[in-house]
Amino acid sequence: MRPLLIIVLLIALALALAPGARAQSPSRDWRPEDRTVIGDFSRITAIATAIDRVYVSAPSAVLIWNPQFQQWQGPYDPPSPTLLMGVFGALTDPLDNSLWLARPDGWVHFQSELQLWDEGRVPDGVQSIAFDANDPTTGLYLRTRRGWLLLPRGGLLASPSRAPARPTTPARIDDVLRANPALQANSAQILVDPRLGVARFTAAARSFDNLGWYIGTSGVGLLFVPDGAGLPERMPFGLSSPAVGAVFGWPDGVWAATDRTPQSEAAVTYVERQFKEFQTVQGPPAAGLPFTQVRKLTGQGSALLAATDRGLARIATGDGRVELVDQSRGLPDSRVYAVVSRQGRLTVGTRRGLARVSDSLRVERLAPRFADPVLAVFPSGDSVWVGTQRGLLLALPGQQDVVRPAGLASPSLQAPVVALAALGDTIVALTRDQMLWRDPGTQAWTLGPNLSALLGGLVAFAADGPGFWVAGERGVAFARLTTPPVRPLRDGDLPGRSNDLAVDRDFLWVATDGGLVRFRLDAIRP
Repeated sequence: MRPLLIIVLLIALALALAPGARAQSPSRDWRPEDRTVIGDFSRITAIATAIDRVYVSAPSAVLIWNPQFQQWQGPYDPPSPTLLMGVFGALTDPLDNSLWLARPDGWVHFQSELQLWDEGRVPDGVQSIAFDANDPTTGLYLRTRRGWLLLPRGGLLASPSRAPARPTTPARIDDVLRANPALQANSAQILVDPRLGVARFTAAARSFDNLGWYIGTSGVGLLFVPDGAGLPERMPFGLSSPAVGAVFGWPDGVWAATDRTPQSEAAVTYVERQFKEFQTVQGPPAAGLPFTQVRKLTGQGSALLAATDRGLARIATGDGRVELVDQSRGLPDSRVYAVVSRQGRLTVGTRRGLARVSDSLRVERLAPRFADPVLAVFPSGDSVWVGTQRGLLLALPGQQDVVRPAGLASPSLQAPVVALAALGDTIVALTRDQMLWRDPGTQAWTLGPNLSALLGGLVAFAADGPGFWVAGERGVAFARLTTPPVRPLRDGDLPGRSNDLAVDRDFLWVATDGGLVRFRLDAIRP
């Protein structure tokens, strides 16, 4: 038996040390203001109110709405991704304004000021929770199928108890509908999600000022219904989907593009940098946006330009109107991989060549004999640097095909190029493994150190001061042209595979398959 026991122990040790086992551990102890993950908060499970806050629980995190300053706080991620699953009721603690949540199998307690989470299981199940208005100091009452339990303050185990004398329990949707009969009459109009599916009311809480109701839904997020109103006000937070394909910096915030999934439509959402505003463009209710996936975003004036799987989309940020330029309107191919707005021009890379697009959306082919996939573009004067699977090429004005500059003749400098940018006067290309740049004085090209060994295959980069934030399939890090990556953000820091980056004066924004992540630069800069 001893050899078998040793083998079992060795297997357990190997699993514990495996990369996958470490993948969920963050690289540091994050404060919410230093790292915030924005995802889909259209499904609300519970709401609780206090004098200075409204708690909103979703399946993945808790939000706090500050009614005085009209501003969101959070999201606050639980220590376990399954902790908030099944939540069906919420109460604010009358003594310290902390949050208590009811689950069918137990309870959850969250103290936002201290960032502390506690939980407990109840073998007989939980049907409701309550505080005793006559004596709120006693603790939380739990109603089970066998009667009442009391969880004393500071305790983790509930014991049998009498029923609370004056129970304060979570509000019910029926309470809201009785108080607002017009709400029920207009529910068909209110509860239509962007896919024309019918959502439902899931939670409710009376506002602390007693002027209306906060209502949670299963598909259209959080609503507020002033007393006497027939239609509620929407209180948007988050994205339509956690699958974020691209992000682009904008005054006072960013635009994030989310892909169409089995659960959600494609959308682009403006996220104000302090989460004071969320503005989502989803197209007409019946048809949605005319694409499934966005690979890159840029801006021109007040419009967004999106490189999509169906063409180049120009999106008016004011009214959400969308114009699509595809192969039928002159593009080499409708599958657009790259778009750059530079020097007053739009340059587009497609599956079969590149083009220039005017303000009136008229298409001019560049290097028309070149029909390879264009992964990245960077206009420079009248020429365009072109990132391809065959390396970095150059489209010269008036030429029918692209050329490879003599300085890039070495096979070592011909790796596929996935992104292009400038650092001052220096043109920089990103390959799947490292950066490649041209010295503006000598015109010589140089390969930087390997970055993919730590970050995985590289996908995007964004200039910041003396270097770049570089995103790979397994992480994000800062790197100068001649240095390895520094202080990487890895699996536990990112909710999914990285797809794109944007940086402003205070924040790094990372588009991932698991949401849009905002990092405070002061917390992550080397």
